[in-house]
Amino acid sequence: MHITFKKLFYREDYQIALDQLVTDEENGHRLALYFRGHTDQTMVIIGDYSCNYFKLSFEADSILLRAPDLYELDDGVEFNPVPLVLYKDSVLLTFATAWMGLKRDPSRDWTHYPIRAFEDDIHILSPRPPVFTDLGHKMSDYIVKQSLNPQADL
Repeated sequence: MHITFKKLFYREDYQIALDQLVTDEENGHRLALYFRGHTDQTMVIIGDYSCNYFKLSFEADSILLRAPDLYELDDGVEFNPVPLVLYKDSVLLTFATAWMGLKRDPSRDWTHYPIRAFEDDIHILSPRPPVFTDLGHKMSDYIVKQSLNPQADL
């Protein structure tokens, strides 16, 4: 199954896990999040090579918050079974406007993107939609290097 941006918004049976979170310094400190995804949660947990591998890139002025940062903020948002949701208005956006200096104006349509990943809830506030890149399937992180040493065999 190939993953598409649209499937992240609608597939309740699709599981994702955060593989890497990178600040892309070459592109103005944009956020790049790399995920593994599969309909079988076990495949996601073990990082099976059959998992889809994709990247979500957010603009440099996006705000990243992980779930522990939000424990005291009751956003009224219940658990959502789909991996990616967007809210044009949320308690988190209101809080960020009031207390974090987030400027909300008509030229920037700030959106709250809650991402439900395996054992990791991520919230991103962004003035523009993320860029989705399907990276195909990720092979194992482990590289086995072998060398032939004929002298040791003697």
